Amino acid sequence: MKLSELAADVAVRDRINWNDVEVSGVETDSRRVKRGSCFVAVAGSAADGHAFVGEAERAGAAALVVSRPVASPLPALVVEDTALAAALVARRFYGDPASKIVLAGITGTNGKTSSAFLLRSVLETEGGACGIIGTVGYGSGDSLVSAGNTTPGAVDLHRMMAEFVERGCRSVVMEVSSHAAQQNRIAGLEFDVGAFTNATRDHLDYHGTFERYVEAKEIFVRTLDAPGRRKRPGTLAWNADDPAVAAVAGRFAGPNVSFGLETPADVRAERIEATLRATNFDLVVGASRERLSLSLLGMFSIYNALTAAAAAHALGVGLPAIKRGLEGVRAVPGRFQVVASGAGPTAIVDYAHTPDALEKLLRFCRELRPKRVITVFGCGGDRDRGKRPIMGAIAAALSDVVYVTDDNPRTEDPDRIVKEVLDGVGPAAAAVVRVVRDRREAIQEAIREGREGDLVVIAGKGHENEQILHGRRVPFNDAAEAASALAAAEARREG
Repeated sequence: MKLSELAADVAVRDRINWNDVEVSGVETDSRRVKRGSCFVAVAGSAADGHAFVGEAERAGAAALVVSRPVASPLPALVVEDTALAAALVARRFYGDPASKIVLAGITGTNGKTSSAFLLRSVLETEGGACGIIGTVGYGSGDSLVSAGNTTPGAVDLHRMMAEFVERGCRSVVMEVSSHAAQQNRIAGLEFDVGAFTNATRDHLDYHGTFERYVEAKEIFVRTLDAPGRRKRPGTLAWNADDPAVAAVAGRFAGPNVSFGLETPADVRAERIEATLRATNFDLVVGASRERLSLSLLGMFSIYNALTAAAAAHALGVGLPAIKRGLEGVRAVPGRFQVVASGAGPTAIVDYAHTPDALEKLLRFCRELRPKRVITVFGCGGDRDRGKRPIMGAIAAALSDVVYVTDDNPRTEDPDRIVKEVLDGVGPAAAAVVRVVRDRREAIQEAIREGREGDLVVIAGKGHENEQILHGRRVPFNDAAEAASALAAAEARREG
């Protein structure tokens, strides 16, 4: 593709060393540049792509897209916003693949991954392969590849969309993070439906305030009826029980479908029965209803099912197909994942890493009436410090025993993280609180302490397969560690 054709959708301020060269790829990472690539220099939170123009040039780049002049003999297009330009040139290069499929986006603090798995199942039940992009990975069918971020970069997104089209996918479901919306990663994607699960405290280290965090989510919502869309306006599926979500929906002028449990809504759940084996309820869509038996557990799973049902309904899927699709999901990696062995305690692995998610998780565990709730959790480093004492207080209030341990300290001092968690516990906490910094040892000790009828809740990392310690990434999976500890405890009992 010629450089001029590649940049046809971009507002170009200036052309330097102009030559309408042939371009064979688009990259924002200089390490992935090959001969003939167009390198787009995006300024990120960690690094500025303009500093790597020389590296891209040496790797064989044919052209540049920059926001300021750089010292290079390569033809360069100067634009106002290289992040936006990256999305638009990638869309053009890959032939606007998202326009050829049904595209669903899911945003919100909690529930994005489970809702995405549920919606994918519904859309596949309706007919045709469905791709998925999110925290657990991206792919279609049973094959998922780690994507690095909840929402990948703009160039990768359009590349993935092209792969899905090539594989014959009729639809794609993707998680949309607040970072991605604010950083223009989703630019050039026109969603047929967008779901907003909930909005609670998260990522304040990046956004600064809760209000600005919600504003970032609203950027995604506004794309559904943005001027100049090639598709017809997308539909917003929104949680009527969440005040912040409802406020955003109230400002949205396009088509919308509400869902909820406590507030009158278009899609709702009634006659709920939740146990450790299944979640049963009536799914009500308008005047129609179906009795569901959901394998996913907890009241939060009902909200996730309602999110998927409302989005599917907005896409024209009938209630019988929605029922089959929701019931077809047996588990979501690291989301209330039950790990049990013999006569010992039952371990629950969950990704809950925000105050709201941890509270909902532990309250549901309490509703199951176990003998004791033993909680293992920590807080991530280099992230929102303000949530640490809040989560410490929640864990101590809703658990019988708490093991405070390392999550992903990253580059931060783990002892400081633990201290800030303990600051929220307070001297009057009813729970027994122990500090075991090594996460493997904490899981082992918690399971050794547990007895039949106890729940050992391991929160924070969920599906993750590594732990980030002092900048190093080491293999680690909570479910695998729990299974190993349960097996060892069972062997001791039998011996």
